[in-house]
Amino acid sequence: RIRPSAILVADMKGVILRMNKSARKLFGYTDKVAVGTSIAKYLYTPGGAKSIMKKLRSPDYGGMGKLYTTEMTIITSSGEEIPVEMTASIIYRDGKEVATMGIYNDLRAKIEIEKKLKEAEQIKLEQSNKMASLGQLAAGVAHEINNPLSGILIDSSLIYEELDEDSPIKDDIQNIIVDTHRCKDIVKNLLAYSRQTEMKRELFNTNDVIEQTLSFLGHHALLQNITINKEFSTSMLMCEGDKNQLVQVFTNIIINAAHAITGKGDITIRTSRDKPKGKIYIEFSDTGCGVPKEALPRIFDHFFTTKEEGKGTGLGLGTVKSIIEKHRGKIKVKYTCPQGTTFLIELPLFKVTDNTPL
Repeated sequence: RIRPSAILVADMKGVILRMNKSARKLFGYTDKVAVGTSIAKYLYTPGGAKSIMKKLRSPDYGGMGKLYTTEMTIITSSGEEIPVEMTASIIYRDGKEVATMGIYNDLRAKIEIEKKLKEAEQIKLEQSNKMASLGQLAAGVAHEINNPLSGILIDSSLIYEELDEDSPIKDDIQNIIVDTHRCKDIVKNLLAYSRQTEMKRELFNTNDVIEQTLSFLGHHALLQNITINKEFSTSMLMCEGDKNQLVQVFTNIIINAAHAITGKGDITIRTSRDKPKGKIYIEFSDTGCGVPKEALPRIFDHFFTTKEEGKGTGLGLGTVKSIIEKHRGKIKVKYTCPQGTTFLIELPLFKVTDNTPL
C-alpha cells in the first residue's frame, strides 16, 4: 500500500500556509493550530530549516530553487523525531521568493525493514560460518571413526560365520553387525554433509537409479518386513546429474520410511513426468507413524530429527535437500498423517532433442 506524501507550504518567514492531510498526520498539527503561525522552523532539528534554505539557494543540490531527495529528521508536535525523505522547492512570483514547498515521506517503515533484512543477513552469515565449521568437524570425526568401525564389522562378521547355529551369542554378534552398519550409515551421512564436491554429471533414466538403490538395499535388515511397491512410469524419465548422489538421496528417504514403520508395512514409490513443464516427479509413501505437524517447518534442517535419541543424527534429510537443490530440483512433504508420510521430489526432465520422444 502506497501512502500519500506529506506536503507543507510555508512563506519565507516560516508561516505555514497550507498542509495536506498526510502532513497533518505526520507532523501532528491541525490546520487550526498550524496554518497562519510561524512554526516551520520548529518542525526540524536545530539548524535544519537554515540548512534546507541554504541548499535551496545553491545550484549544487538540484538547481537553484530546488532540492532533490535528501534524508533528514523532523520533529512532531509531541516532540517525537521522525526520519523522513524530503524534496523541496522555492515558489517564485515575479522573480522573487515568496514561499517554499516541502514533500515528505516517512522512512520509519523502510528503516525497520532494512534493519530486519540486515539482521537476517547477519544471522544467515553466522549460520553459514557455523555450518562450515561443523562440516570440517564432521569430516574429521567421520574419518577417525570409519576405520575402527570397518575393523569391528569385519571381525564380527568373521565371528558370526564361524559360530554354530545354536550358539548362545550368535544373536548378540548379529546385533553388533546391524548396529555397526547403522554407525557406518551415520558416518557416511557425516561425510556427505561435510563434502563440497563437484557433481559428476551424466545422463540416466531415473527409474534405473531407483532400481539400483533398491538392489543396494535388498538385504538391509530394516526392510525385511516391509513390502516395496513400485508404480513406475513407462515413459523415459531422463535426467542429468550425479547418479551416485541421487542413490544417496533415495537411500536416505527409504531408510527414513523404514524407521517410521513398526513391524510390517509398505513403502510405495511412484514416478511420473510432466513433459510440457519439463518435470520428473518421484513420490515415496510409507505406512509409518507420520511426521508431527510441529516438526514439518524444520524437517529439512541439518541436525534436526524427530527420531528417538540414538536413532538419528538429523543429517539425512538436510543432505537430501542439499543434493536435490544442486540438481535444480525441489523436495517437500506432500502430506503426512498418523498412518504415513509422502515425500515428493521434483527433478528437471532432460530433453535430448526437440524431436526425441522421451
